[in-house]
Parts: sequence; C-alpha cells; structure tokens
Amino acid sequence: MAMFSSLDIAGSALTAERFRSDIVLQNIANAETTKTESGEPYRRQQVVMQDIPLSFEQELKKASSGGTSAGTSTEVTRGGVQVTKVVKSDREFTKRYEPDNPDADADGYVSYPNVDKTEEMVDLMAASNAYEANLTALSVVKAMINKTLDMGK
Repeated sequence: MAMFSSLDIAGSALTAERFRSDIVLQNIANAETTKTESGEPYRRQQVVMQDIPLSFEQELKKASSGGTSAGTSTEVTRGGVQVTKVVKSDREFTKRYEPDNPDADADGYVSYPNVDKTEEMVDLMAASNAYEANLTALSVVKAMINKTLDMGK
C-alpha cells in the first residue's frame, strides 16, 4: 500500500538526518582536539547521502497483481534516503602560534582541526529542520492512515 511506503520513506529520512546530526555533534565536540590516534589533529567529517529510488516497474507489477510482492524479497521497492559514507575533509588544518603547547611543532605552531564551529552549527540547524520536516510528513501519513481506518467503521 502506498501509504505504508510513505512511512518507510519518512522513516529512512529521519534515520539519515539523525546520523547526520550525530556526525555534526562529533565535529563540534572535537573542534579543539589537536592529536588523535593517528597523531594528527581531528579531521572534520561529512555525511554523504543517496536516494533509494522507487522502482516504477516493480510498483506497477505489484499494483497489477493485487498488491502482492512482485519481486524477490531482496529487491528494493520502497524509496527513501540512505547514508552511503562518511568522508573526512581535506581542508588544511588551522595553525596557531602557541610555543608552550606540548603539541607545538619546532616553530611553535600547533595544528588545530579543520572544523569551523559556525559552519557546524549551520549544518546542525539544517539537519534539525530536515528532521522536523520529515517528522511532520510522518505525522500527516499517520493521520491519513487513521482516517482511512475510521472510514471502515
């Protein structure tokens, strides 16, 4: 049923935006981390998302067969969004002159992460707004399902 597919789409978007928010918060938390396990400062991470396209042909077959599944159980027919990978930024580190810092190089400069807190806050607000929009869409679909069920009484 198309309404249930809408639940899957909104649910996948909620999951992806929540993951995006977690990565942004991790970036903010590590904005001053000058040394990681690799020995270099923390590198900003970004989430790459990809849509899961609806398969028109499979949906058409499913509709013509009376709503039963038209393909194998491993085929994706729902649509939505998914996180495909998390990439590290290749932007240069910020250098500050702090000769007394134990992480300073021979010239007295300390490399700080390539995380811009303002940029991260904007990304966090965007992820939050997208999450809220998908939550609203989920609520609308839920209300439509409830109305449909009430009509059958």
